[in-house]
Amino acid sequence: MDLEIRHLRVVSAIAETGSISRASVLLGHSQPAVTGQLQRIERLLGGPLFTRGGSGATPTALGAIVLSHAQMITGLHDDLMRDVRRRDADETGLTTLRLGATAGPMAAALMTVSKQLLPDTEVSLHLSDSDEALLELLAESRLEIGLSADYPGYELPAPDGLTEAVLVVEPVFVLLAKDHPLADRPEIPLAALAGEQWLPGDGKDIRMRAMFRDACRRAGFTPRRIQQTHASVVFSLISQGYGVSLCRAITVERENAVVRPLAGDPMWVRERLLWPDTDPVAQRAPRIRDALLAAYRTQADAVPAYRAWRDRRDRP
Repeated sequence: MDLEIRHLRVVSAIAETGSISRASVLLGHSQPAVTGQLQRIERLLGGPLFTRGGSGATPTALGAIVLSHAQMITGLHDDLMRDVRRRDADETGLTTLRLGATAGPMAAALMTVSKQLLPDTEVSLHLSDSDEALLELLAESRLEIGLSADYPGYELPAPDGLTEAVLVVEPVFVLLAKDHPLADRPEIPLAALAGEQWLPGDGKDIRMRAMFRDACRRAGFTPRRIQQTHASVVFSLISQGYGVSLCRAITVERENAVVRPLAGDPMWVRERLLWPDTDPVAQRAPRIRDALLAAYRTQADAVPAYRAWRDRRDRP
């Protein structure tokens, strides 16, 4: 068996979702089928790509090597196939739809709602390292729709020719171990985390980091202990007590790790959807926007920390 593009998609989906079961949902396959596929890939490459534990599937050293190449290879493949298919496409039709997003809790939902609304369109999802890179791809027409995180006070203007629709504005929460001394609090002052090891993942969004450092400065400290690490292992490290991390308010908790609001909401994130002003995408994008907002609300209602924060905020 030779390594194929579909194999790289399986490995990427497991790393993105943190488990084989969630990856099977994202890929539209049964869990046994994905498990069998992963086992065949591991035999082909000569070793395990993930370790499985209570906190989910974590890439091994070999897995990290494969993942470092998988996104680039699948992205180039998708660009090639779309350019070929579009050559003879009807200009008024939408035969392919290239989605883009930065890593976040709604990236998979964007893919899901788009496929549901456009069953006859080939839909793909590109995960970008930063919102700056994502907007550049949209401006260059290398993506049709983008899901971008923006930060009040640190805004990144949308390029000319794109429509922007704000989905939600939500506070930034903190992710920490279940047995952390502060985990029993309904909300945590940012200053109480001054001595923590921060695990920001491997994202390249300098605006998010600027917002974080400014918030820490207002709280009276400078975050000196910041350790870069691969985003796929942040949850696992935190669950074992090796640090804390900022997270989205609708982040789903996993075993031994909890999500808590920050007292006073010192940081915010604005989720926005962007697409070109011209048809055929402009005709379909509002439906995708509405479906994505509904999916967000459903996911938010399933997150206890978010519900508790919302109830306190709405309390007279």
